[in-house]
Amino acid sequence: MPRFPFALPILFAALMVVDTRAVEPADLFLEQIAPIFERRCIRCHNDTDRKGGLSLQSEQSMRAGSDGGEIVNAHNSAAGLLIGAISGDAPKMPKESHPLTADQVAEVLEWVKGGAKWPAGARLEDNLRANRNWWSLKPLIRPPVPPLLKKNLHQARTLVDHFVIARLQERDMSLSHEADRRTLLRRLSFDLLGLPPTPEQVAAFIADDSPQAYEQLVDRLLASPHYGERWARHWLDVVKYADTCGYDKDKLRPNAWPYRDYVIRSFNEDKPYERFVQEQIAGDVLFPGEPDGILGLGFIAAGPWDFIGHAELPETKIDGRIARHIDRDEMVSNTLNTFNSVTIQCCRCHNHKFDPLTQEHYYSLQAVFAAVDRADRPYNVPPEAEQKVYELQSQLGQHKAELAKLNETVKKEGGKEFAAITKRVAELKPKTNPTAKHPAHGYHSQVVKDATSEKWVQVDLGHEVEVDKVILHACHDDYAGIGAGFGFPVRFRVEAFGGNADLAAAEKAVTLDDQTGRDFPNPALGPYEIKTSGLNVRFIRVTATKLPERQHDFIFALAEIEVFDNTGKNIAIQCNVTAADSIEAPVRWARSNLADGIWPHATDPAALKELAVVQATHRQILARINTPERAAVREQIEEKIAVTTTQILDLTAGRMVYAAATHFQSNSEFKPTMGKPRTIRLLDRGNILTPGDVMRPGTIPIPDKVQPWFELNPDHGEGDRRAALARWLTRHDHPLTWRSIVNRVWLYHFGEGIVATPNDFGRMGKLPSHPELLDWLATEFRDSGQSFKELHRLLVTSAVYRQTSEYHEKHAVIDASNRYLWRMTRRRLEAEEIRDATLAVSGQLADKMGGPGYYLFVLEKNVHSPHYEYHKFDPEDPTSHRRSIYRFIVRSQPDPFMTTLDCADSSQSTPNRNETLTSLQALSLMNNKFILAMSREFGERLQRERPRLPQQIERGMQLVTGRSLTERERQQLEGYARTHGLTSCCRVLLNLSEFCYLD
Repeated sequence: MPRFPFALPILFAALMVVDTRAVEPADLFLEQIAPIFERRCIRCHNDTDRKGGLSLQSEQSMRAGSDGGEIVNAHNSAAGLLIGAISGDAPKMPKESHPLTADQVAEVLEWVKGGAKWPAGARLEDNLRANRNWWSLKPLIRPPVPPLLKKNLHQARTLVDHFVIARLQERDMSLSHEADRRTLLRRLSFDLLGLPPTPEQVAAFIADDSPQAYEQLVDRLLASPHYGERWARHWLDVVKYADTCGYDKDKLRPNAWPYRDYVIRSFNEDKPYERFVQEQIAGDVLFPGEPDGILGLGFIAAGPWDFIGHAELPETKIDGRIARHIDRDEMVSNTLNTFNSVTIQCCRCHNHKFDPLTQEHYYSLQAVFAAVDRADRPYNVPPEAEQKVYELQSQLGQHKAELAKLNETVKKEGGKEFAAITKRVAELKPKTNPTAKHPAHGYHSQVVKDATSEKWVQVDLGHEVEVDKVILHACHDDYAGIGAGFGFPVRFRVEAFGGNADLAAAEKAVTLDDQTGRDFPNPALGPYEIKTSGLNVRFIRVTATKLPERQHDFIFALAEIEVFDNTGKNIAIQCNVTAADSIEAPVRWARSNLADGIWPHATDPAALKELAVVQATHRQILARINTPERAAVREQIEEKIAVTTTQILDLTAGRMVYAAATHFQSNSEFKPTMGKPRTIRLLDRGNILTPGDVMRPGTIPIPDKVQPWFELNPDHGEGDRRAALARWLTRHDHPLTWRSIVNRVWLYHFGEGIVATPNDFGRMGKLPSHPELLDWLATEFRDSGQSFKELHRLLVTSAVYRQTSEYHEKHAVIDASNRYLWRMTRRRLEAEEIRDATLAVSGQLADKMGGPGYYLFVLEKNVHSPHYEYHKFDPEDPTSHRRSIYRFIVRSQPDPFMTTLDCADSSQSTPNRNETLTSLQALSLMNNKFILAMSREFGERLQRERPRLPQQIERGMQLVTGRSLTERERQQLEGYARTHGLTSCCRVLLNLSEFCYLD
């Protein structure tokens, strides 16, 4: 008796559907068996990881058998372990996965019965079928339009329909009938604009009896500026766009939005796709002098970025190198995922397990981006002006180097005594760390990039008082290792004002102490005392005219101001404190901390005394070696720095975009490459500590006629590398680029792509449901001007798109998932569509396009990272009533309301939104502050537009659904509104399924 008798009936049934045409043994293996083994078996059964003692990577290893014995037996197929393991009522393999289909089991059985032959020397790790015949890598050839049966011919409106109907014919199915006009208008309006139609538009379209009414409607919608806003959202989901960097600090990107606006404008202008792609990879090289050539480079910089790994760690340190390596990985993966639907990121650590991609291919692509970083760069300026900015930035660096050299010379001329004192000061400072006892550090200004920015803080004593002395206490903070003396001004003055003084009039101020003529040595934690000689004053102001460096930026901080009267009492305690600005990050930093009686004290009194003596000597030597001549030179250099900085700001003001960059202003750790590519090596297992061969720039191989590889001399410039990649991506014969983009457009119209895995056209992705249609669309789009609007027009005028979404029991039995499109797929509105539609029907949607994103949170800046407080935001703020695409998107703290409605995660490519159904969604749509506010606005709109309650509710239903009330709905809603009010009734309308769903 066979070992697995229960498997035989299934095998015999499967054999009945196998193609009986003669197939050569080698071809049978390559075309049918190898894909099954590679996708379902060798993950566990390979030469490295022999689960059950079995490897299926080669013929030799397969015939060696497993722990259980012989794997295949050509004379008795049921005797081999392979057939028994994959078949039967409860197949054992693939483990923890779906069983093989009956067709696949039959193919394996046929192969075993034919001798289980392999091509000579074949190994599955070579991805034989993928290299030779994988569908997405085949040459892109325009297929013929399939003929239709006479009975179905009348259903076709466009050539797209022929392909879909032909597949339905094969399964004895057909298209559903056309949807009604209201449904079609609502479907079109949301798909093309992301907004609901108005009741007036619905009525006009239903009444239009022109034979071209539908086509004219499509043209009007495509001409709307809202079209670009809708379709840019899809693109930004794929490329991971956001307005913050992500990672732990999640710093703001105030200049990311020009790229978002560029995408919107590109769709509205119907920019050819080839140009659109090239601008985003190498626009500055291929289209010099054109703003879009710079703006498009926001694509390369759109994804997450490790601020700490770049701005706070040099490239010479391991963590700094890792951060830059991961950054290039983001650029490479985003490019190949977006434009080619290829999962190249697998090759960062190893050759791809399923696709014909190797580490060599991956690191050659890293070499393309070897000189690229992310930074703000000017865009709306001619090339010569951009070059001027680079020159000025270089000059600024030289001036700063001159200043550093002068400071070093001054130190050297101070001699050994000065060096010893400087060292002693450094030794004493770390011993005074009081932060554990004093969490309230003091006052802290806003952070700025210019040391010469003027900051001030003052104490109001409440009334005029005779003051004997003022004492300033410096802060202590371990940020960047500064410790004692954190934020104490380099140059400053202390002034007093009388009770009736005009604080804006400098001539009315009495200067108590002036340290603006030279750099003041940091006092660490020693008190700085100023005698006032019994002046009557009310206000004490400290003005910093030169700020200390924090780390790559500048601030002003003080722990405490003590003001003593003639009795020796500190009269500043709990007095009101004002300032030019403040970070206000309690409890550590707040204006009020300046007069709370708490400041850091040295833990060692002896050290404090020594520090005071050493610093006094330090100041004396500085005064001696800082000659008037040197002071004049210093002043000249500082003036040059100020002038150069102003010139840069004048050239770039309001015209900066966060994008790929090689030239930008550096800080101490994050330095630009100035276009010189870094050396890229192949990393063993992706480990930065195990570098291998140096890699030349290149890309992935494509079989047949497409140029499989470009390899540039390492001496080629950075721009040449990106330009070569951009041209390669947009080659006329590139099979992946053109298939990928039309599949994405199809997905957003029909709910699922022809390939259901839009970012993965490899063997781990899904097979196309209509491969001929995909290729026909790709060639049609490529060869007809690459117009997105024409592609939309082709798809939405088809009978496939215009059919109803009604259920058909017979068809559902054959194709429950509607993969072959026998009806239109229903879908819930996306988060942005729900929010925008809510604003629209309530009459609050603002039409303003473009510009910086608005906040749906209260931003609280912090020394270490910003805080995004969504619960503090007022949803009735009219500045936030714009399209959702213009909102400021935070990676680490996404908007809770939008996230609940399955908004895209901006930290990963999201070609297709999830569509979940949760109780949180129902609660949010009933109780979120935004919904409550818009319900009130909706009710007030209805009261303005209609005089009586029945008319108001009828108008509300028309705005929300595009139709009139039924008699039952009228009675229910009127009764509810009379009991609970019109606002509550509007909440009900905004929660209707008809409002939140299409079809």
